[in-house]
This record gives sequence, C-alpha cells and structure tokens, in this order.
Amino acid sequence: MRCMSLFGVTLTAAGQERLAAEPPQLMLSDLEAATALEPGRPVRLLDARGGTRATGVADPENEIVRIWAHGDESRAPDAAFFRARLAPALALRRTLGLADGESAYRLVNGEGDGLSGLAADVYGGYAVVTALSRGLLGHARLLAQAALHVLPDAGVPLRGAVLKTRLKGSGTTPERAKDDVVGEAPPEKLVVRELGVPYEVHLRGGINVGLFTDMREHRAGLARFVREKRVLNTFAYTGALSLAAARAGAATVTSVDLAAGPLAWARANFALSGLDPAAHRWEVSDVFRFLEAARARRETYDVIILDPPTVSGARAALWAQKRDYPELIEAACAVLPEAGGHLWISSNAHRGPSVLKHVAAGMTLAKRHAQVLELGGLPPDYPTPLAWPAARYLEVCQLRVGAARVTS
Repeated sequence: MRCMSLFGVTLTAAGQERLAAEPPQLMLSDLEAATALEPGRPVRLLDARGGTRATGVADPENEIVRIWAHGDESRAPDAAFFRARLAPALALRRTLGLADGESAYRLVNGEGDGLSGLAADVYGGYAVVTALSRGLLGHARLLAQAALHVLPDAGVPLRGAVLKTRLKGSGTTPERAKDDVVGEAPPEKLVVRELGVPYEVHLRGGINVGLFTDMREHRAGLARFVREKRVLNTFAYTGALSLAAARAGAATVTSVDLAAGPLAWARANFALSGLDPAAHRWEVSDVFRFLEAARARRETYDVIILDPPTVSGARAALWAQKRDYPELIEAACAVLPEAGGHLWISSNAHRGPSVLKHVAAGMTLAKRHAQVLELGGLPPDYPTPLAWPAARYLEVCQLRVGAARVTS
C-alpha cells in the first residue's frame, strides 16, 4: 500500500467535545464534510483554529473515523509507524510468556494497542491480521509486513501472515471474511499450543480459524469444575472446551454442534492430546432439539457449557443471542440434576445484554435458585482502553444452579 498523506478535516463543536475524552473512534457526523473521506484515508482532525487534535483513518463502511493518536502527532501511518506500534505490543505479550514461537495469542488488539479496526493474532510461526472493513485492508497489509520484521528481529519466529477482511453481516447473517497472504503461506492444517495443549488450526478461509484465543483463561479455569463430572458442551465447534474438560478428568464429555465438520476437527484435537475420541460422545444436532430430546430421555449432566454464537442462520429457527439466550438457559437447566449443577455461560456483551441479565432472565424461566461463582472477561493479551468499555465484549459466568424454587 502506498502511504497516503494526512488529510485535514475539521471537527464539529460536538465532535471536539467528544474528543476531549480521548475515545478511539468518532462518528463521521462529528466531522465537517465527512462525505469527502475515502475508505482508509489517513486523516488529521482539526479544531476550529486549525490545530491538530488527533490523527487516524476514515472508515465510512462503519460510519466512523478510527483514531490512532491523540494530540498534535501529524505522522502518517507508514511502515515505521506500524513498527513503532508493534514494539510495545510485543513487549507486553513477551512479559505474559506468550511470544514463544509456538503458542497462540493476540499480538494487536485494536483499540487497546492504538490501532482501532485492526487485530493481529499469532499462531506459532504465522499471524492472522484482520481488518474490520475493506478500506482498512491496506493498513492491515502494512501491519503484517511490520510484524514480519519486528518479531524476527526480536527473536520471535514469524514466517508469514494471512490477511483477512471482516465483512459485516446483515440481520442474522454471520460476518464473512476474505483472505490474502503476506510472506510464506501457512500449511492447510497447523498445530499450535496453548499452555502446552496442542490444537489444530486452519488459518486460511473463514474468519474463524478453530481456536478462539480470547477464551484461553476460561479453558484453563474449567478444570476446577469438571473433575469426575458428566459434562455437556453445546455449540462445541472444534471442541476446545470439550478437550479442556476431558483433559481435566471429566467422567464423560458430550459435544453437540449442528455441523459435522467442526466435530470431526474436535475429535482430531482429542487425538492430538492422546485422548481416545471414541471414549466420548459426539452429537450432530441443533442444540435446542438435543436438549429437548435429552430431557425426554431423562438424561442429566453435572456441568453444561453454553458458548453460543451471537447470531446464526444455521438453525431450523434463527438464533439470536440477544433474544433467545434466556430460553437456552432454561432448556439447559432442565437437564441438570434436580439437586443442582453447574452452568458455564459466555456472552458477547457488545452485541446484547450483559451475561448476568441473560442469567437472571433464564433463572426466572427455569424457576431455579442460583449463585454466581465467578465472572470473567478478556485475557491480558486483549488490552482495552479504560474509557472505552465497548471494547470489553467478552463475559463468562460460572453459575452454581440449585434446586427448583418453592412456589406457593
């Protein structure tokens, strides 16, 4: 990408007021003549006197301008700019013990690393750099090229990077992605490690590669609740949480997903850890239908994992977390033992209510007593700005569910 010079655009009075809180983005309506901004255009945000208040890039696809520096920093986002941003980002991940050349972790977390709209995840010797709109793809390429210099220079091997453009979905249609490669192309199937545990990832193709690094701490923490328990993992995908339960000594693990492909991938992950997939149960089914059938068979599970997508059009009836989560929690409670059990519940708070609101509504429907044992969020390689709570999207609740409420 050719580095474009900074284009000056004047803030409205309201935009200048909002900028005082140093947010990582502003609406285009906070700028004068914003319609003249082309996607990805580097901009300098000016006050009424022509002074530079911030710099960033235009993202009209998302109707915002992304702010990459506050104050009078008139530096255009060129190769040197991205290398300078990567240095402290890498230093944090090295402090966390993640940048070891074989682990999976987030190297750049958008707003938290001063690059709103961009993310970079490392999987062993390869990276996936994601742009949240088409207009940011050129900047993503510069970030990938910078990573291919900064990491090896720091003694961290990196051979190639996959570029992905995350295309917004509509309604209940999930987001889509297109990809390209900078440097060496990764193999079709790559094995990486997380806290010593091997996982198979597929870096080309869809937006999801088979392992969500934001769940690392929660996979590790699952071990406290599952030993010698009957575990049900719904929306199991490639089985990372199922594997965590099995490795921690769960008596049985049942994994349910609507797609057969991810469950085959999950069985491969079990084999990588030396676990016999045949010793556990794999069900290709709609989760609601599975829970209904399990209740009819009087099956019970001691621990149930609810990690649904935000939206899905793959079900017979369209799923939306914001609308349907309470009913899902109620259905899960119906296959816990009468005396009680444990629910592991995740929620994307950026796309709907907080996880505790889902839990409260679900427990009301289920007519069960419950106690919150733990609330968690993003791991430390996902830093977020203090004044920008929208970046802290992940919420995970550990819930102890008791017996049915006594009603008069």
